Amino acid sequence: MEEEKLENQDPYRIDLMRTLWENTYRGTIFDYKEQYVATVRLIFSIPLDRSEVPDNAPEVNPMVIVLVEDTTLSPIQVVDFEQAMTPILAKKLANKYFQPDRIMYFYPSPADGAETNQIDNGTIRAD
Repeated sequence: MEEEKLENQDPYRIDLMRTLWENTYRGTIFDYKEQYVATVRLIFSIPLDRSEVPDNAPEVNPMVIVLVEDTTLSPIQVVDFEQAMTPILAKKLANKYFQPDRIMYFYPSPADGAETNQIDNGTIRAD
């Protein structure tokens, strides 16, 4: 019975909370062992109403941008994580008004070269 429960269990779960920005949520992702995996920011890209765009504007579909702010994942685990997490997010976030057709993930740059230590006269300088 316990084995069957584990087979039907999603490999990850996400706790969501609203932020002070419209259409933006913060999430904490845990694995099936309830171990921390990542902190993410979810941005819902909702198309403008057709009445607000030119007649010749292309039609676009809603999507979700996932900014991974912190994670315990190694680079080699990223693809498997995204493949497992995408259907979980799609199921959790979709409703009759919002059905994203894609979920895109973005990760922080590696620590080397990404940190800026000083800003001089409005110009960011990396040391």
